[in-house]
Amino acid sequence: MPRQWKWLAVLFLLATAGGYWLARSAAPDPAANSPPPREIPRPRAKADTPMPVFRSSDRSPTAKRDRDALDAGAVANQRVIAFASREALEDFLARAGDGIRLLGRLDALNAVRVSFLDVDALSALLDGDEELSMIYPVEIPMPGPVGAGPGAVELGSGLLEWLGIAGMDPAGQGVRIAILDTGVFPHGSFQGDITAIDLVERSGDADALNGHGTAVASMIAGNSRLAPGVAPLASLIDVRVANDFGSSNSWLLAEGILAAVDAGAQIINISLGSNNDSALVRSAIEHARESGAVIVAAAGNQGTDRVSYPAANPGVIAVGAVDATGNHVAFSNSGKIDVAAPGYRVNAAWPGDMAVNVDGTSFSSPIVAGSLAWIMSTQNVGPQQAVNLMNQYLNDAGPAGPDPTHGGGLPALDRVATGDTPGVRDAAVASHHVIPPGPGSPSPMLEVVVQNRGTEPLLNTAVTINHPGGTTTANITSLQPNAVQPVFVPIPISQYQSGSPLTFDTRVHIGDGTPDANPANDRRIDVHHPEIDQ
Repeated sequence: MPRQWKWLAVLFLLATAGGYWLARSAAPDPAANSPPPREIPRPRAKADTPMPVFRSSDRSPTAKRDRDALDAGAVANQRVIAFASREALEDFLARAGDGIRLLGRLDALNAVRVSFLDVDALSALLDGDEELSMIYPVEIPMPGPVGAGPGAVELGSGLLEWLGIAGMDPAGQGVRIAILDTGVFPHGSFQGDITAIDLVERSGDADALNGHGTAVASMIAGNSRLAPGVAPLASLIDVRVANDFGSSNSWLLAEGILAAVDAGAQIINISLGSNNDSALVRSAIEHARESGAVIVAAAGNQGTDRVSYPAANPGVIAVGAVDATGNHVAFSNSGKIDVAAPGYRVNAAWPGDMAVNVDGTSFSSPIVAGSLAWIMSTQNVGPQQAVNLMNQYLNDAGPAGPDPTHGGGLPALDRVATGDTPGVRDAAVASHHVIPPGPGSPSPMLEVVVQNRGTEPLLNTAVTINHPGGTTTANITSLQPNAVQPVFVPIPISQYQSGSPLTFDTRVHIGDGTPDANPANDRRIDVHHPEIDQ
């Protein structure tokens, strides 16, 4: 059996591991009963956070605990110092005494990482022109207290169909994408070369390998029927910044961004997150942007209205998670979201030529990174032009227009491919969005979002909505390409308060009798569970 297909018949994992989930089998299970959940032990260990080592004779009698770092959750007795010039950096190192240890330097940012005995002694060496910052933990996004929510629909192996590119030629040729993660390990679904840069040493123990980075990479470059990637011909740059426990820190993340830029990365994917905003990482992001690279990052899985860093940093594309129908999944963080992509039960590769079913914004992010690579290679554009094209043809989701859970919408690569094709008429039911009762509206409302996903204006689009209160019809007189139009329908308060699921069924029909280019999106059925509004 060829190696690239061997993994189709191997054991599939059902597990919970750290900040992402390995869900049920990605292949049809002929057994009558699913295997019981199996927890993968994940001991906590921080990556590359050595405490300063000094001789006892070096220790100052006035040395004290680094309370500021401990209170901030940062690495104690270590700081990052960024200088205004290389000369200032070298002058500091020349003046530093035995109480200061150099742990690393990033010349591109004129920054050093030092350990110290006494923070006051360190401060005495500085003249105030430097930027002093802490080193924060960076981890695989941790699971929060909520799951995906009732009614979430799994994606499985349907990624290419979801993006609208099933059956098209493989894409990504000539595009270089860096994966900053736990490492990308050999797998039969990867066809191209992978350049490895190890900022964290790789374990020799195959059983200890953390497959997070491999699964992330397969969203981009997987080339198999079971777990296809968006741009399998792309060249991967594997920058290992996290250890086998999925743990890293802001220094390693900044170092990884610089290493990716030096290796020629045009797109950088970061499926890691932190609660803290690092000045050093911000500088590395700006350096990458100045080089022309685009950075895509996971929003996090806590189910809060606060996006993790670096996704929350300016200049980074923050990606939230949706299910196969484009509905927000409850565990995905919201707030500063730019775009959303599938992150619920998505098929992925795993070390050992295995395949798994995964959840989390960790996997939504590389779907967007891979989409940018697809656009770059098929439309012959650069990274930022690819971002502009993706944003121009997003499928709306959630409430009409940009919102905190979906950002601008969902990638639609089929629309990018036909964006310059005249005569395309495509009316679509984009979403059903329930607005709970509130101070401004004592009754719940259903917002039905209709979108023109074609290239020609639509005239007199008929909308028929079946809902718990009956049937409502509407007419949208004119709808320009890419534009959205909401239609609002009251929901009977008694049915909303009953707690029973509410079913919405909407159809659209182009009024002038012109055939619709994509009849599949003319009808949408959603089931809403009122308890999720509480």
